[in-house]
Amino acid sequence: MRHALLLALSVCTTPLLGQTLVLPDNHNFMEATNYGTNAGDNNCWATAARRFQIVYEASHFTGKAGIQPGGVLITHVKFRGEDGEANLGGQIYSNVTVELGSTSITGATMSTTFATNRAPGTATMGALGTVPAITLAPSIGSCPNNYCIDIDLLAIGAAFVYDPHNAAQPNLLIDITIPTAPTQVVPQSLIPLQDTTAHGAGIRGNSVWTATIGAATGTADTTPPVVGIEFLGAGGWATEMPARAELIGGGCGGQHSTVYQAFTQDQAFDLGSGITFFPDVYPSPNYYTVVTGAAPFDVTQINAAPNSTGDDAVITHNLGFLVTPFQYPGGSTTQIKPSTNGFVWLDPAMTATQNACTKGNMLGTSGNFTARLMPFWTDLTASRNTGMGTGAGLHVKTVPETAPGAGDAICYVTWRDQGSFRTPVLGGSPTVFGHEVFNVQMVMHEQTGIVEFRYGTMQPFVSTLWANTLENAAIVGFTRGRISTTPLVASLDPQSRDLSHELPVATSVEGTVANVALTAVATPVAGSVHQTGRMFGGQSLTWNIANVPGPTFAFLNLDVGASQPGLQLPPGFGILAPTCMMSTTPNPVVLGWESWFVAAPGTTNLTGTIPLAVPHGWEGVVITAQAIGVDLFGGPFLIPWASNTIKYTVGLD
Repeated sequence: MRHALLLALSVCTTPLLGQTLVLPDNHNFMEATNYGTNAGDNNCWATAARRFQIVYEASHFTGKAGIQPGGVLITHVKFRGEDGEANLGGQIYSNVTVELGSTSITGATMSTTFATNRAPGTATMGALGTVPAITLAPSIGSCPNNYCIDIDLLAIGAAFVYDPHNAAQPNLLIDITIPTAPTQVVPQSLIPLQDTTAHGAGIRGNSVWTATIGAATGTADTTPPVVGIEFLGAGGWATEMPARAELIGGGCGGQHSTVYQAFTQDQAFDLGSGITFFPDVYPSPNYYTVVTGAAPFDVTQINAAPNSTGDDAVITHNLGFLVTPFQYPGGSTTQIKPSTNGFVWLDPAMTATQNACTKGNMLGTSGNFTARLMPFWTDLTASRNTGMGTGAGLHVKTVPETAPGAGDAICYVTWRDQGSFRTPVLGGSPTVFGHEVFNVQMVMHEQTGIVEFRYGTMQPFVSTLWANTLENAAIVGFTRGRISTTPLVASLDPQSRDLSHELPVATSVEGTVANVALTAVATPVAGSVHQTGRMFGGQSLTWNIANVPGPTFAFLNLDVGASQPGLQLPPGFGILAPTCMMSTTPNPVVLGWESWFVAAPGTTNLTGTIPLAVPHGWEGVVITAQAIGVDLFGGPFLIPWASNTIKYTVGLD
């Protein structure tokens, strides 16, 4: 009766809202446990004809997805591009045949002979459907990427009733034939599809493919493409809900001249209105006040030809400020060295091109790297888009003073239509333009010392890791870097703050105390330098804090919800120290999940020991974690310091 009802629903003319799930069931966010992007798959959907079969085992449906006995009607089969890679799409596959079935074949027993996998007695195949044309949709470069291939099985009469509790044939078989190569302007522009890696419980699936249509056998591929499934019936989720974590809030209590935001993998870029750095006095500024907003990106302030279109290049530019050199907190310069990787050295002695945007490189702890401004520091290259006819590349120019002695010259550093080094990959060609574009401009004002970061057209997500070598997807901000070599003094770490919400903020004259750092320890899927540990069913988390000034009591606030911008109280209340903010809500659910007492003075690192076990069923809940210090020893403020905040969206792994 249930099967009959589902089949009857399939012929309705009203659009049907189905449930979703992802195969494998541990690839909802990314394919890699360290959250780094990978190479992708060009075996199944390729630049040539293909036939391929994919098997995914029933446990992907009966586990967390909760498909119950009786079956569901599978209505869509979908594929998505590789993590973090943008692509214009547009390729057209013609007359693609699609057939689903249930099978006793497992990932371990799948044959390279196509007929064996679908033989009667082994498999029960559904109706064969043909799609006249599949046009790849653009990929936006998120993690997970959006689906660029969506096969509507109802439209081609190939919807399939599938019951993963079928004892004889519990597993899902997908059989697809692409009879001809896709129609596309440049074959190399095809995006590789996201494939699978065996983390957690593993792939529990397999695939086999051939480029010879009609061949009896193919080549085994133990990392099959990720498959999205839509179905009618109970179980799954109304929308895909990957677990996420990002660094928000603004730590306080330290004395630091640096200010920055470190974008984690797949964080939305939301600084489109720009940011501006105002020196407290000029000349000879002591610190910056950083505020939201800047003038629009000015495309007229570029040269007739770019100064550089190279990958990992640094150029030298004499500012030409006639009245005074450009001065910033801690130094001054008459010459800058912009890098094609989205930052500008303020120290003419610096020559490093640095595609690796790490905290160590930024603060000067990993080498003698000094002061820089970072409008959008990541692994960029102009060579991806030099044929767009827009002057793609790095442009640097100084507009001279309007009157002699006015001191009102302006220097423009513009990254025009840059691409990331990562996109496109796997046979990607520099003759395929515009898959990914970043437009960033830094403006330096001679008369006032004001610096603007302006943004034009940007990718919606920052997901530009390549070969897992970068610590952050991007960094935006200002730092003095290494301040001294003898003795070695690096800039203090204020911790990343969400510049789209947590401004204005004033930096400090560099002191000796850094802001308190909050980090998470997650198991069994740990965090990495690319992305902190996330919350999903089955995870267990504890939290550590570093740079704690003692003596003090320290507590970890856990809360359902977040305050962005954070909550602040005037210093006259005697509760929050100046610039401190609470990024939890006004009434945290748990105060003191981890509680520490720091008895000795000096910097202290403390380890959390009370785990939070995340159950299934919390999907969609927002949870924030922030450490605070409580001074019971007669200080001027009850809360003298607060850490950065980690904002979690509980979802699926």
